[in-house]
Amino acid sequence: MNSYDRLPYPSLSYPQTHPDRLATLATLLGMSPAPVERCRVLEMGCAGGGNLLPMADGLPGSEFVGIDASAVQIAAGQGAVAALGLANLSLRHLDILDVDESLGRFDYILVHGVYSWVPPEVQNKILTVCKENLAPQGVA
Repeated sequence: MNSYDRLPYPSLSYPQTHPDRLATLATLLGMSPAPVERCRVLEMGCAGGGNLLPMADGLPGSEFVGIDASAVQIAAGQGAVAALGLANLSLRHLDILDVDESLGRFDYILVHGVYSWVPPEVQNKILTVCKENLAPQGVA
């Protein structure tokens, strides 16, 4: 059990991270983002998936992957995913430092409420993941 298991973070929805909003902003900035109806989304530090659950429900043609260092949070989130029957959402107990190319490329990478308080090693890894796992025209 780690500190993230002992004191879990709230698992909430953050509308500002929705792919639809990110795609709109990217388009306004001259990018050609992937259509939100058929995209891949990674959230690092997803807690129990509270941010991804409504996205996965509303965008059944897209694939969502959430990772978190808390096994307790991930287990709770996996229960919600199963109860809702969301085949397009996978929650994984995985430390950010352990993310590699095996997760594949993502059209949208979400990281909120994490970067500012983690050590420099994790901050650097977050940037590496955004560089190596972001699809062309991807938004992070």
